[in-house]
Amino acid sequence: MNIRNGIAVAFTCVAGLLTAASAQDDDGSFFDSFSGQDSDAQESSYNAPSAAPPASSSFRSSGNTLSVPGDARTISEAMITARMGDTVYVGPGVYKERVIMAPGVALVARGGLFAAKIDGMGRGTVVTMSKNCIISGFEVTNGTIGIFSSDLGNEISSCRIVKNWMTGIITVRHLPKIQDNIIAFNRASGIQGWDVRSTSSTVNHNSIAYNGNHGIAIGGVSEFIIENNIIAFNERFGLKILEAPEKIQVSSNNFFKNLYQPGRPLPENNFAFDPAFIAPRKGLNFKPDPGQCCKEKGSDDENLGARLTY
Repeated sequence: MNIRNGIAVAFTCVAGLLTAASAQDDDGSFFDSFSGQDSDAQESSYNAPSAAPPASSSFRSSGNTLSVPGDARTISEAMITARMGDTVYVGPGVYKERVIMAPGVALVARGGLFAAKIDGMGRGTVVTMSKNCIISGFEVTNGTIGIFSSDLGNEISSCRIVKNWMTGIITVRHLPKIQDNIIAFNRASGIQGWDVRSTSSTVNHNSIAYNGNHGIAIGGVSEFIIENNIIAFNERFGLKILEAPEKIQVSSNNFFKNLYQPGRPLPENNFAFDPAFIAPRKGLNFKPDPGQCCKEKGSDDENLGARLTY
């Protein structure tokens, strides 16, 4: 195993899907913090968010719209009908299916943030993205993998990707825009990537916490930007990289209470303070308590982590 600039990682590739290395592999170094209180000690009562997800600038201004239920009974049925440039709007409810998105289609939840839930029924990939796809506003849960993306032009925004049996998001080759998501309580890593590159998409303003392996795990030769995220309380490392760590720009992130090894300093231009999530376990509410957190701002002068309206 190579260790450079305080970053190391190991990966296993099985049947074309990336899986995180065994929890017994704990050598190497990583980003983390040193002190602070666990946010769960401060949990309070929680009301589910009711605001709709913010509109993405990437949402289609042309093309047809389809509604589920309405024009189709299921999301998968809508994807058979949808064509490039179309938007599929999904109403509140639990959709027990595994969705393969049609190329160039936007999949948008309605009726309140996370009011539409896609449940993978305990196995497989819950949402598989084709090229130039957008998914926004959903809870994605109970699959082996939450979302898989390997094509150009994709965006994952304002989603809650939680409680999957392995990884929350897997990305290969082309990095989707991963922005304003909650990625938590997945049994493996929050985000896992291999040979991921992008000159425009970033991992930006996400709350990545309480995952069973790493917060973000990157393998192969990857080159992209990770900024303005909260990466906290993951069982292993906040960020683990296999090779060429100098090609990944990591700045203005809050690394707190991931697995810590003494003697490894926090990377320059990153932070370490308690994000003070309001009720992460009781209500999956990862909004920081403004009275206890927010000591630093991101590179865009906004609060770190997912910018969601509850």
